[in-house]
Amino acid sequence: MKDNYIADIYKTLNILCVEDDADVLETYKSLFSLIFKEVYFATDGKEGFECFNKHQVDIILTDYMMPEWTGLDLARAVREVDSSIPIVMVTALESIEMLREAIDLQITSFLKKPFTSSSLFRVFSVAVKSVIVDRCILKEQNEKISYSHYQENLSFTKEKTIIQNDTKTDKKLLHFLCDVFYKPKDILSGDSYSIKKISQDEYIVFIVDGMGKGIAASVTAMLCSAFVNYFVNACIENKQIFSLQKLLEELLHFIQPTLAEYEVISATFLYFNNKTQNIEYAIFSMPPPLYLVKNDNNVHKIKSNNPPLNAYSNEFAIDVVKLSNIHKMLIYSDGLNECSVTDVNELYTLYLKEDFLKANDMQEFQALFFQKCDKYEDDITYIFLKELQKDR
Repeated sequence: MKDNYIADIYKTLNILCVEDDADVLETYKSLFSLIFKEVYFATDGKEGFECFNKHQVDIILTDYMMPEWTGLDLARAVREVDSSIPIVMVTALESIEMLREAIDLQITSFLKKPFTSSSLFRVFSVAVKSVIVDRCILKEQNEKISYSHYQENLSFTKEKTIIQNDTKTDKKLLHFLCDVFYKPKDILSGDSYSIKKISQDEYIVFIVDGMGKGIAASVTAMLCSAFVNYFVNACIENKQIFSLQKLLEELLHFIQPTLAEYEVISATFLYFNNKTQNIEYAIFSMPPPLYLVKNDNNVHKIKSNNPPLNAYSNEFAIDVVKLSNIHKMLIYSDGLNECSVTDVNELYTLYLKEDFLKANDMQEFQALFFQKCDKYEDDITYIFLKELQKDR
């Protein structure tokens, strides 16, 4: 199913390969001809730009050193007419000046010579993840053909597939009833989440908000969720001890090469461990989860302990809150607390603690919300945990 999905998407895209080495061009031809809808070839930057103007091109893969026009010359000309098309540059050089100009021209990714087919696909797949969705949406907007509705459904289906909730069937997370509300504003959401069962005594709860608008935020959020799922599944399959520290380190290593220079990610990581009776947490500029403890009507907050993740993040804090005696908890993205209250110039954040305190479950909480707000205005995700009644 997964392979068919990827193949269907790639078959809608056209790639332009610009390279003066005939052997490398032949390699590109053998690798890409069966994957993409059309593959166009050029032997230098000037010819590549003429091909770009002549055909509908979705992705450009170009060498740097070529006769007449270099890869940067090509990128400079392309950026005059298209500021967003992904450009992957292949080069053996590590010149600071070249890299600086490449960054200014928004080169999507680099591939260092010599390269293998596996390294080519690894770098290439990262570079084209945004266009896989972006071009599909553009076709829906511009061409207005029935196939774009099909692609839209595929995208949303893929997004729901990436989101994994291991409590979906029995709604049980340790000794809590777990209810989840997830509502994207658009087909592709900047929010994503995962609830993964590591063992009978361990769960990881994750909410991510790709800051910004449109496709880039959505792709980043989905990549983060997919990696969290992968990491947890790998721990289970390999019978490894789960570590929140290790998860965050490897997520940073995975996601940072895909981030734009000014792109940031807000996220909440909560690791529930029933054996230690602790919740380890790392919160990156997300709204604070709220919780109540038994015999105490004061709403407590788990405050953010990290700045947002970005391409230069290299350290983070992990702190602990006691799991024992927690009666209920609300974990949420800013789409909830930043909703506008109906008919007044206020945000729902002013009422959030009070409604959480009053609500006995998700249904009551939602009813209280809609007494004040008539709609959700942004991508919104929240998870309501309520202690299960013990059998007498």
